[in-house]
Amino acid sequence: MPESTTVEPGGAADPGVLRQAAWDASPIIVSGFAFGLVFGLLSVRNGVSPLAATLMSALVFAGASQFVAVDFWRQGVQALPVAAITFTTLAVNLRHLLMSATLAPTLRGHRCSVLAAAFSLLLIDETWALSEHRFKQRRASLRYFLACGGLIYLGWVGGTFVGTRFGAAIPNPAVWGLDFTFIAMFLSLLILLRKRRSDYAVWLLSAGLAFTLSLLPGLGPLAVFIAAITASAIVAALTGSEAAAPAPAVAPDAPTVSAAVNKENS
Repeated sequence: MPESTTVEPGGAADPGVLRQAAWDASPIIVSGFAFGLVFGLLSVRNGVSPLAATLMSALVFAGASQFVAVDFWRQGVQALPVAAITFTTLAVNLRHLLMSATLAPTLRGHRCSVLAAAFSLLLIDETWALSEHRFKQRRASLRYFLACGGLIYLGWVGGTFVGTRFGAAIPNPAVWGLDFTFIAMFLSLLILLRKRRSDYAVWLLSAGLAFTLSLLPGLGPLAVFIAAITASAIVAALTGSEAAAPAPAVAPDAPTVSAAVNKENS
């Protein structure tokens, strides 16, 4: 985002901004609710109480990291590999450093610690993508970001709660295609963030490398990170463009979440 970006002043909330935020976030709210439902279902099946699962969604609000934690929970509370969970969560969420840096100008003039905490909690791939797209067309709006994030947050937490209570009625989420909802959402975000033709080359090369590396033993989701970085570097070197691929930052969650669902149903 350019340094000249201005932030909307304080004052009464603009209904137009809030309505636009609700409209833009509506597809993600639906998909987030659906996958929150899957998370709640898998949590209960892996021995996490409904209250703990709902609180995890409310306090952590990070889909991939939560699925990783629940997958580790299978080993039992006494055998929980705390170091492995911490390292994996850190690796999965390192992209938040870049996302927060690109949206940092929206905090100018809003140094309130409460707003900063809300920004940190609600900063996920989806809110970053929506805000990054909008702020390139209109002035930066912290209210827009918080409105999108708050609505998606309610959908995710609500879906988790419903999943813990009524998820047993869905014996196999994959049969209903619920494991594909996150992948479909991330594909739509890629299109939303497309800047130049070379982005397509990055995506295709990343997909090919990720598939090839995933066949190697021991890499797992790390293959996605390696593929995204390698593809971006190769295309940037060949085209001489600046940042060849801003969008692959949203990619790691999808394979992590789908793998958790498939493992549960295997």
